[in-house]
Amino acid sequence: MITDRELTFSNGQAVTTGTQLSTDVIDTGVAGININTNRELQIFVSVTTAFAGGTNLTVNLVESASSDLSSPTVLATSGAVAEASLTAGRVLLRTAVPRTSKRYLGLQFVTTGTHTAGNVFGGIVRDTDDTVLPTYETGYAE
Repeated sequence: MITDRELTFSNGQAVTTGTQLSTDVIDTGVAGININTNRELQIFVSVTTAFAGGTNLTVNLVESASSDLSSPTVLATSGAVAEASLTAGRVLLRTAVPRTSKRYLGLQFVTTGTHTAGNVFGGIVRDTDDTVLPTYETGYAE
């Protein structure tokens, strides 16, 4: 997977309790722009450190007219993911970057219960390593 620091919402962000926003916001430049005209860019959120102590976690991709993501509108959601499934490497959200109507994009993390551990990565990526490449047997001799 190709990542870019300028397109990262959260990099190892601890998510513990309540509703939290991503540590970074992406400014699309103008409201209502489609930054994903060829549908190659994807929102990708995964667990980097396993969660413990809470009940579940919901990840929302949000947009807002302000850079602090106040009054966010949810564009996509992971739905509630149970604590037992919040293991390292678990993909929480993977979807094409949607057309936006507001200028700023970010992530919103909603927890139930208080997590004593748990970190996430989230960003806009070029691909998500889901391509299955063919394998070929080696060692042919004539």
